This record gives sequence, structure tokens and C-alpha cells, in this order.
Amino acid sequence: MKLSDKINQKTIIAPIRAINRNASIEEILNHLVQNNTLISNSKLLEYIENIEKLNSTAAGKGVAYPHSVSIEVKDLEVILGVSDKGIDYSAPDGQLCHFILLTLTPLDNPNKHRKFITLFRTMIDNPNIRTRLLDSISCQDICKIIEEWDLEQIDMDDLE
Repeated sequence: MKLSDKINQKTIIAPIRAINRNASIEEILNHLVQNNTLISNSKLLEYIENIEKLNSTAAGKGVAYPHSVSIEVKDLEVILGVSDKGIDYSAPDGQLCHFILLTLTPLDNPNKHRKFITLFRTMIDNPNIRTRLLDSISCQDICKIIEEWDLEQIDMDDLE
């Protein structure tokens, strides 16, 4: 699986307009409704907000990974929100989150998001990539950076 298989111009919000955690989750879920991936977001919003109250999905280094299962999705669904100012997700390192990768998985495969998040984490841990993504001025620029990273990974696999 490549990141660009799921992250494309339709699945990126840049910049995300929300200024707090719950509003950012709602904005991302609204984007899924607009993309006709979800019919409604109210139950998912409440569910994800409850998860966040119990344990923040912020992983540190400016990244959060809110996630849920949904009866409305047949495959892994992903939305990437990019915030230039950052959003407080109560991260363990105290940093604001600039990258919010929300994943929804089908009921019959609730752990499908883990491999994708691991792949995304590998990319976003690169400080050069992180800076380039934050400096991007369009969803198209973000897609290009992710596609270039995907190609580098394929090239690296060919060397092994």
C-alpha cells in the first residue's frame, strides 16, 4: 500500500480552518460527508470526541491520529488535515498538532488503519518532509510531496 493510494486532493484539507481539537474532527468528518463517503457524521463525531476525552490520539511531533470504525465504510478511508497554526490535541510532548490524519475502518477489519498510520508516521518523521508539507500552499503540492515519497520507497524496495 502507498500513502498516495488514499491521500489525494479529495482527501486533504489544507489549511484546516478549525482552531481546536473537536472542531477539527468535525471539519474532517464534514469533508467525508461532502465527499459522499459518509451520510452523517454526528454519531462518529460523538464517538471520536469521547475517545479523545479518555486518551488523546496525538502522537507527538505535531501529529494526531483520530480514528474509528464505521458501518458506512467498506474500506479504509482517510482524511489528512493540515494546520499551519497548529491545534491543541493534548499531545504528550506538548506540541500543537499540524497534521491530523483521521482514519475510518470497516467493522469487519477494525485494525486496517494501523499499517497505513505506520507508513504515514515513517514519512512524517522525516523533518524535511514535515517542513515541506507545512510550507505547501495547496493540496496539489501536498499530493506531489507524498507521491514523491511513495516513489522513493518503491525505489528503496528495489534496492533490497
